[in-house]
Amino acid sequence: MKVLVITGGSSSERKISLLSAKNVKEALEKIGHKVRLFDLKKGYGKLKKLVKEFDVVFPVIHGEEGEGGSLQTFLSKLKVAFVGGDPKGFRQGWYKIPFKKWCDKNNISTSPWKIIPSRHSEPALPVKNLILNFGFPSVLKASSGGSSREVVILKSERDLENHEVKKLLNSKLELFVEKFLSGIEVTVGILGNRALPVVEISPPKGGWFDYKNKYSGATKEIPHAPSVPRDLQKLTKKIAENIHKKLSLGHYSRSDFIVSNGKTYVLEVNTIPGLTATSLVPKAAEAIGISYSQLVDKLIQLALGRFNLKIKP
Repeated sequence: MKVLVITGGSSSERKISLLSAKNVKEALEKIGHKVRLFDLKKGYGKLKKLVKEFDVVFPVIHGEEGEGGSLQTFLSKLKVAFVGGDPKGFRQGWYKIPFKKWCDKNNISTSPWKIIPSRHSEPALPVKNLILNFGFPSVLKASSGGSSREVVILKSERDLENHEVKKLLNSKLELFVEKFLSGIEVTVGILGNRALPVVEISPPKGGWFDYKNKYSGATKEIPHAPSVPRDLQKLTKKIAENIHKKLSLGHYSRSDFIVSNGKTYVLEVNTIPGLTATSLVPKAAEAIGISYSQLVDKLIQLALGRFNLKIKP
């Protein structure tokens, strides 16, 4: 089968996209598929000409370019088979403020939050006072951020003077602040509308699951989440499945949660999760006997409608 893997792009997650795509290409070629990589930096014009030569398109591009819905809209109009889902659901899931609003509307628990108006809005608003009134500890986030790059934990008023905070506040990004919840961070991958095992995320002591700890190997990722009671794992998987199905995210996704005081709160949904060989979805699949090569092959089979996946609970 001829597979076109879309990767690269220009976002802050370009490096991880290229690495994921390299792993996907090698795994698919290993089982006999013919694979070509396409860097989205080359443009949609070249992509439009190229897709006709392939049986299935596999977007492996993280960040707004790949996960925000525009690529899925483009591929849908071309009527080509592609790994992914509904463009509207991708937009709703990728942009964090719309996703928070969607969760509130659908009674899915998230941390209490508040939009932080841009300093570029008129008239100027006392942003610092808004954050002070919201309280600490809290988390400042960009609506369009990815891989925990545009995220800063605020422990006290002093943190408002940090370089990263000032950089965010002075940007033109849509921002919001949410209450920091302490607890156990877990993630649930979805494959073919069914939840994979819950994976417990254990960053280095005193740290959190930021960009550095995600990709440095310093964080422990433990399938079947031994620190989370079985009934709470079951509920968390159900919530992840609900998010995936209601947003029509297609063939796979991953939702991140914090388990705090016996309750599950969703942090975000990843419409195109990382697909390096050591990423969270491949790790969860491996825990139930699905190898990396089998996982990426199942995804293209799902895209072609040729594979009815059943996952044991």
